[in-house]
Amino acid sequence: MRVITESELRELYKQKEFTSFTVPAGVKLTPSALQFLSERRIKVIEESANKKAAAQMPKAQFHANSSGSPPGGSPATHENSGEKPEHMTHLRGSTLVLKNHPRIKFRGKLDSFEAFLIEAIVEAKNAGYGDLAQDLHQLLEYSRQIMSAEVREQPLHPLSYRGLSLQEIREHSHKPDKYYGVGHITPQPAHGKLMALLNLLRTQCRELELAAMDAFCGQPAEVERPDIIQALNRLSSLIYIMMIQLTAGRYKVGC
Repeated sequence: MRVITESELRELYKQKEFTSFTVPAGVKLTPSALQFLSERRIKVIEESANKKAAAQMPKAQFHANSSGSPPGGSPATHENSGEKPEHMTHLRGSTLVLKNHPRIKFRGKLDSFEAFLIEAIVEAKNAGYGDLAQDLHQLLEYSRQIMSAEVREQPLHPLSYRGLSLQEIREHSHKPDKYYGVGHITPQPAHGKLMALLNLLRTQCRELELAAMDAFCGQPAEVERPDIIQALNRLSSLIYIMMIQLTAGRYKVGC
């Protein structure tokens, strides 16, 4: 079975922009190729499984099409011309997609992550750890930058924490004994509620990274938002560093 990739579509689109894309019978689009079409509001038309028609059809073709629902399939996107269907939501602008669209799932996970961050900030403040609350608030602001960059399709600025580069954040999380005087930790109930919340944040960030992989990665060589994926990886490392610092006594009550 032939597969059409995002790179093929990009090349075709550079040659001539199109508003619909016809997929011949027996041909599939990769997830990232579907994403490419969806983001540009390009309708996907699936040819009926007629052998004769398929034999006459080129491997991939496109043409402008102003008709409604395509034969044998449904468009990847839906132009909002009236009341929004309950099973759909806005991807951006007037473009509607199914609510289980990978990018919508990613945004939902990011929203949940922000909610957990707010809970951790409140707990840190109530426990008297002002510096930790401030560090967590920085992560909250950055997570909102991630949301904005994804929705607006803008580049994401690299994560910065106390002057550490992305590589240094990774290094500190891998060698806590070298930088903080304590080894790797396994969270325990005895560590208390604040540590439990930080660990929950760390795992939520890991799940968010997986959701980003589903949203932005098709074939192994196709990664649409490497900036977001790298940022989420470093965010989870940074939360672990905060857990280490709490264990090492770097965060103090009243500070």
